[in-house]
Amino acid sequence: MLAGFQVALLWTPFSLGVALASGAPAVAGLISAIVAGLLYPFLGGSYVTVSGPAAALAPVLLWGMLTLGHGDLAAGYPLVLVAVVFTGILQLVLAALKAGRYTSLLPVTVVEAMLAAIGIMIIVRQLPALVGAPSAPAKSVLEALTQLPTQLAQAQVVPLAIGVGGLLLLFALRRPKQAMWRWIPPAIVVAALGGLVGWLAELPAGFRIAMPEQLIDGIVFPDFAGWLQSPDLWLPMLMVVLTFTMIDGVESVASVKAVDKIDPWRRQSDANKTLRAMGVCNVASGMLGGLTVIPNAVPSRANIDAGARTLWSNLYSGVFLLVFALALPSLLTLIPLAAIASILIYIGWRLCEPAVFVRIAAIGRDRLLVFTATVIAILLTDLLKGMFIGVAIELVLLLYLQTPSLRWIITGRMTFKDAMQLYRQTIVGMFRNPVIKHRIERVVDAPTDAGAAPHHVFTLGSLLGFNTLRLQEEIAGVPPAHPTVLRFTESAKLIDHSAMEFLQHTEEEYAAEGRPFEVQGLEHFHPFSAHPLATRLQEPGSKWREVVLDERARTMAGLAEALGLSFDASVRVTVNRDGFVYLRRGDQREERNTISGNYQGVTVRVLDYEHTSPPDYYVAHRHTLLFFDWPDAAAPPGVQVLAPGHYLERYLVGLTEVENKESLPSGHRLYAEEGAADDGFVIFGARMVAAVGELYIEYRRGRVLLFAPGRAWESPVRIQAMLRALRQALVP
Repeated sequence: MLAGFQVALLWTPFSLGVALASGAPAVAGLISAIVAGLLYPFLGGSYVTVSGPAAALAPVLLWGMLTLGHGDLAAGYPLVLVAVVFTGILQLVLAALKAGRYTSLLPVTVVEAMLAAIGIMIIVRQLPALVGAPSAPAKSVLEALTQLPTQLAQAQVVPLAIGVGGLLLLFALRRPKQAMWRWIPPAIVVAALGGLVGWLAELPAGFRIAMPEQLIDGIVFPDFAGWLQSPDLWLPMLMVVLTFTMIDGVESVASVKAVDKIDPWRRQSDANKTLRAMGVCNVASGMLGGLTVIPNAVPSRANIDAGARTLWSNLYSGVFLLVFALALPSLLTLIPLAAIASILIYIGWRLCEPAVFVRIAAIGRDRLLVFTATVIAILLTDLLKGMFIGVAIELVLLLYLQTPSLRWIITGRMTFKDAMQLYRQTIVGMFRNPVIKHRIERVVDAPTDAGAAPHHVFTLGSLLGFNTLRLQEEIAGVPPAHPTVLRFTESAKLIDHSAMEFLQHTEEEYAAEGRPFEVQGLEHFHPFSAHPLATRLQEPGSKWREVVLDERARTMAGLAEALGLSFDASVRVTVNRDGFVYLRRGDQREERNTISGNYQGVTVRVLDYEHTSPPDYYVAHRHTLLFFDWPDAAAPPGVQVLAPGHYLERYLVGLTEVENKESLPSGHRLYAEEGAADDGFVIFGARMVAAVGELYIEYRRGRVLLFAPGRAWESPVRIQAMLRALRQALVP
């Protein structure tokens, strides 16, 4: 219930803002959030995901209203409700056909570009409201940009102060250091303070949210009759429904996958069930005057942090929102439009901030090319056309990377006919099953049961985002106890970024299930950047530029040499084979600058680690991690965690806090499996904390992970101190 209340606080200004950004009445956002909250728990598909209206769909809804209403929002709103209902029906059909999995065929970079373009659209369209200037709905971003100078010249002092102040406050609370602010949604703070300032300044009603006195008065029904009687709207309606369905589906699956990665139990959602649930919610929402509904990562993160473990927090959230709408409509009308605009602009900024472009560029220039071109295409046309253009650019780029250049034709090394045939074969190959051969190998002298089981070896050609689904279907037939090996040979020319992400996710899923999985042959490919998920090209005989170590890598290499340990500067995706709780969190988990070997009789591994987590998808959280194998003679039982304060408390599922344990270091808490609390582990932890300060230490059946949560990448001096303390702390 507490989680539901906190989510309702977040949804209140958020849903109002999404509706206003969509060109719909503010109450439409509340209706869609209430419908999703009351229905979604009974439909399933995921576990801790929160569903409701999404800011990413606001520009699409606005475009739909302007298209169907011929530029008139009032006329377009009831017709868009028809499109929302049809979208829900189409989603139900697609779910019955189990089509949810096909969303993975859309290139990852194109999806990210779509979100960045939506962020730019939101910012441009909300700037007038931020400063209290009048604005007319614009169908395109270019049209909205041309109107901006005139609109900004009409800025009003009080709305400007509220809007800019709210925006600054949202940035200030982006990563709050005080624990109190982590439990209060920043959006509700901005809305409340904006309402207070507006009330004190006697802000006119035209600058505030308009709400009906009774919720039932705000319900608008879809105009099916008006659509049927206007044949000129049939084709535009089809385009709007297809756009809603595609973007809604892609966003739903992407959000659910993101939430699965921060689920403390690491449970996996069902894409088709989620699609079916969204279909039902969209039909109900559209029939009652609400907007499209999708899973949303930001309130889902708040839901998890508040302690939610099931979908029932959605129900409580829906009930609280219903109470707010019925009992507090007059209070909601005090919220200034400028405050809502600041919330929306902040959300838009998070979708398209420079860090997004920096992260894309780090993956490779090929990704930056597709990303930038898709963003520009969407802004110059519309979302549907722009995404198709992005996919076309991706296909042309993949074709270029896999085939000889036009120089071969011009110089006579290849005939035009042969070149066209090669191009045709390459295009077909992008969608064809990448498995060249599947055979079973048996290891006779394997020392373990896993090694003795038959190895299912899949020999692969080029692996691209467009054919990974075929590979997924192939390896799904391998028995759980049998090792799976993906082997790239000379037949494979290219592994693109989407395929690398697929390999990473597959390896993580297999590791979580304890299933053997291995990828062979990647060392023969040249990565387009140092990023572990960069596109890779195989060209035998080609010479590539050697990788130059950065300053941090050189420092770590020097430390490894001084300690007599091995060093590896390469960047790798972190695979959590030991099941450490800390390594389950977030996304884009990477490790680099690995120092490993035997340090004074203890097997150790020190590495620089970073990951992201919602809502800061483009902000890296960095720590230097120290792993070691506990000496067998004194190994504690089970799983135990020593954590500072309440650090990761929500994620330590299956563990119980051990209270009144003697020798616990100050400010730290001990968690353990039932009956697994061990004095040896507590003594070790106390010694380590006394030597190097606050630490998070996790022991899992012989393997230990420790690091300082309050510090980023450690200095060589600190690393040496931690290793010395480690050796001394292990002395009986």
